[in-house]
Amino acid sequence: MGLLTLLRHGETDYNAKSLFQGRVDEPLNAVGEEQAKRAAASIGKVDRVITSPLQRAQKTAEAFGILPDVDEQWIECNFGEWEGHPISSIDSDKWERYKTDLSYKPPGGESIQEVNQRVFTSLENLSIGEEEHLLVVTHTLPIKSAFHWVLGVEIPVLRTRLSTASYTQIGFFGDERILLNFNVTS
Repeated sequence: MGLLTLLRHGETDYNAKSLFQGRVDEPLNAVGEEQAKRAAASIGKVDRVITSPLQRAQKTAEAFGILPDVDEQWIECNFGEWEGHPISSIDSDKWERYKTDLSYKPPGGESIQEVNQRVFTSLENLSIGEEEHLLVVTHTLPIKSAFHWVLGVEIPVLRTRLSTASYTQIGFFGDERILLNFNVTS
C-alpha cells in the first residue's frame, strides 16, 4: 500500500486569534514549532515531502528532515478581503453563502470549487509507489478537498474540523483510495 499523509501546518498567531489566514504568509509561533516536532514523531518515517509555498507549511515540513518539493497546488484558499479578519466580522449572509455554495468567492478571493479543482488535479497526478509514504504539508481547505476527493461525494467541507498540526491519511491500494485517518493530533 502507498500512503499519503496530509499534514496541516502548526499554529500561527493568526490561528491563535481565529483570524482568516489564507495566503497571508505568517510564520509558526512557538506552539506551532512544538506541534511540528510532535507531528513528525507521531507520523514517523516518510519517503518524500511536498509542501505549500507558504512559510508556515515549509517550517512544519522541516521537522521531517527531508528537503521538500514546493507545489503551488497545495497553497491555502485565497480568502481575499476576509484575510486578517475574524469570522465574526464577516457579513453573516456572505459567510452562509460561502459555506453552502461551492462556487461563491469571498470578495477578491477564491471559491471552494476552485480549491477543489486544483487539489483534485494534484491528487490525480500524484505518483505514489506501492510501499512509499508521501507527506504533503498544507492547509485546511486543501486537506478538506482531499477528504472530499477520496470519499467521492459532495460534502459541506466547512462542517469538518481540522486542528493545527493534525494529519489525515489516504491509502493507495492499486487504483483504490481509502480514507484511513482524519484529523489525528499528537
